[in-house]
Amino acid sequence: MRPAPEMLLAGEVRVLAAFAHEGAARSLVHNLKYGGPGSYADLVAEMLAPRLPRVPLVPIPRVWTRLLKHGIDPAETIAGRLSRLLGVPVVGCMERPLHRSRRAGTDHSSMVGQFRTTAVPSEMILVDDVVTTGATIVAAARSVGPSRVRAAAAANLVTEVSSLSAS
Repeated sequence: MRPAPEMLLAGEVRVLAAFAHEGAARSLVHNLKYGGPGSYADLVAEMLAPRLPRVPLVPIPRVWTRLLKHGIDPAETIAGRLSRLLGVPVVGCMERPLHRSRRAGTDHSSMVGQFRTTAVPSEMILVDDVVTTGATIVAAARSVGPSRVRAAAAANLVTEVSSLSAS
């Protein structure tokens, strides 16, 4: 598995992913998303924790329909593992939508709707399972105020944005 570089998405949202979304990492993310063992979340947390600041973690919630179908919210699982390693709280300040059109494996040209939020921390790390276009993280950042957001994910597919690590 190849580490992913830190990236800067639209709206100036910094994203740090444990791995590039390819090969074994892609398979492991798929297993995590669809009810497989959470041991991959442990590996992701171990890779990300040393590179993250100690601020509250806000998982980007999976819609209710897929949570009920698959029995797991990958972002919450990863955030829980990171929380234990970093000693910071997981803050559930984003309301879980009832349903949204599935984006995985489909055309990603449609916009992601806003997330409803409550009691948003002044600084946070948004946590998601995979970044394919960055649209979900950017929408979540817009919902909580992008000036106070960083993001972390298990895997990153985005390549068409500027890398923060390139000098």
